[in-house]
Amino acid sequence: MKKILVLGMLFFAFTTVKAQSNIIKANPLGLAFGIANAGFEYATTDSQSLTISGIYFNVLDIKGIGAGLEYRFYFSGEALRGWHAGPSVGYFSLEDDFNTSASVFSVGGEAGYQWIFGEHFAVDVFTGLGYVTGGDELSGFNTTAVSLGVSLGYAW
Repeated sequence: MKKILVLGMLFFAFTTVKAQSNIIKANPLGLAFGIANAGFEYATTDSQSLTISGIYFNVLDIKGIGAGLEYRFYFSGEALRGWHAGPSVGYFSLEDDFNTSASVFSVGGEAGYQWIFGEHFAVDVFTGLGYVTGGDELSGFNTTAVSLGVSLGYAW
């Protein structure tokens, strides 16, 4: 009886799959355009997650840093895997070669699909649409922005 119990426990231990609840990831495609961003996504419920990201921007004569938040709803019912969509907000502090600086805010949404291959390798393909506006330094700066990317990451 003890052998059957031990074998049953071993079978259960090796067949139970632990779902990942965290991913650290970066978008390597952005580097080609002077944008480096990385984020940390963690499951908040069984089918939702929160991503905190940082960004470095160096395009043409404009440089800056920023931060963003994104809340995702996963339609598969399992956080961090499958089709997702959700709102996003961001803040950027930018400066040009003439020492003109500005604060820029964004609000929008993103949608995409995320895979976890094996136990740890994550791939996230996404697109987004947002409204971007400048502060006092950029009065009248209001525009729509489109994003497209592929992030690679490590899930645990």
